[in-house]
Amino acid sequence: MKKTFASLIVSALVLSSAPHFAAADDLSEQKAKNEQQQQDNAKKQKNLESSVNQEGQKISKTQQEVNRLDEALNEKIFAVETKDRQIKATEREIVELGKEIEKYKAKLKRQEKLLGDRLRVMQENDGNSIKWEEVIFGAKNVGDLVSRVMAGKSISKQDDKMITDYQNTQKQLADAQQEVKEKKAQLVVEKKELKRQQADLESQLKERNKRLKELRKKKEKFETQLMDAKEVQQILIAQEKAIAAEKAAREREARLEKERQAQAAREAKARAEAEAAQAAAQKAAEEQAAKEAAAQQAAQEKAAQSEKPSGSTKQSAPKPSTPAPAAPAPAPAAPKPAPSSGGLFIHPTAGTVTQGYGSAGGENGYTFHNGIDFGGPVGTPIVAAATGTVITASGGGPYGNHVMIAHQLNGKTYTTVYAHMSSLNARAGQRVSQGQQIGALGSTGNSTGPHLHFEIHVGGYSYSATGPANSVNPLSML
Repeated sequence: MKKTFASLIVSALVLSSAPHFAAADDLSEQKAKNEQQQQDNAKKQKNLESSVNQEGQKISKTQQEVNRLDEALNEKIFAVETKDRQIKATEREIVELGKEIEKYKAKLKRQEKLLGDRLRVMQENDGNSIKWEEVIFGAKNVGDLVSRVMAGKSISKQDDKMITDYQNTQKQLADAQQEVKEKKAQLVVEKKELKRQQADLESQLKERNKRLKELRKKKEKFETQLMDAKEVQQILIAQEKAIAAEKAAREREARLEKERQAQAAREAKARAEAEAAQAAAQKAAEEQAAKEAAAQQAAQEKAAQSEKPSGSTKQSAPKPSTPAPAAPAPAPAAPKPAPSSGGLFIHPTAGTVTQGYGSAGGENGYTFHNGIDFGGPVGTPIVAAATGTVITASGGGPYGNHVMIAHQLNGKTYTTVYAHMSSLNARAGQRVSQGQQIGALGSTGNSTGPHLHFEIHVGGYSYSATGPANSVNPLSML
């Protein structure tokens, strides 16, 4: 949901001196306008700050409550997500324990079969693994007796081990079954806790929205909020620097591209000249070879005539064929232009549009929504919609964590705005590439739920709560 971003200060400082504080593409004209606005700001600074302080005292309490609720909501959202992950982990553990239980049961069956055979033997031997009287009285000598006794002890030891292993498997099965029972009980408790946390989250959302409406009512005299004269000046200066830096970067890129094309043209010309010289040399060689062949042929004919008797018929010798001149080398093909895309900007994030561009009901403090909202989970990556220079990357205010970027596209200035992010990955003055991550989706500032508010302005940033100002519908340019 779109948030108002400036206060009556912006109207007094910016709208009173110019319709938009940075809509011009010409840098010198932009600089002159900014300097004049900065002078006006300095004169009005004292009175405006006093007015802001008075109004701020009236709304600060409610704003602080909203900020506290924002922090609590973010914590609650993460707590709910954490609890949900815990429940899923417990469910996976129960599944794994179920598999272990089936393994223990299969192992017990195998052990019970082996033990059954041995228990029948022990029953026949009055509880012993072997019949010791047969071992003793069946011995042929002392050595044989010792061997029989040792073998009997080994059999008894193996029987004892089988019984111990069987008892251990029984215990492992019982422990696993008990753990499953405890995990299931834990799962019931965790699900109850999740429902409780979800109910608390819903209750806090309602309370937060209630406080937010109160805050907006107290700010009816403001077209925009939470920007004082110094902040306006800082944005003007930062915007001027960012636009100049972006123009310089674009000029450098254009100059390098021009140099690259000139170098390519020089290389193509050099290749053409080399090919032409090679063709000329080949042609000269062929002509010289033809002349030498003709001279040789003439000499042979003269020699033949001198040897012929008189009255013989004179036959003309065939003329040597002159090779056709080589065809000129084809000129190198001109490089094909790169395909152009339909839109200047790419989508700044994944997700669907939850609020479009245009007229709004006014219940959220504005009657014109000069951007679009993309819904999505907290933490979804936000990327630069086009290559540009970051004007500002900061937190606080109705936009919460937000980034503004200046772009130079097809010789024209554009400004994009990304608001309500949970975190920032960009800084003022940084040049970012199209598709580069600049933050993560969140619900900071005046927001009723996780989403990205995205704006495109033709020229510098200029906002109005009642009309488009210099903003355009982003969907027409993506």
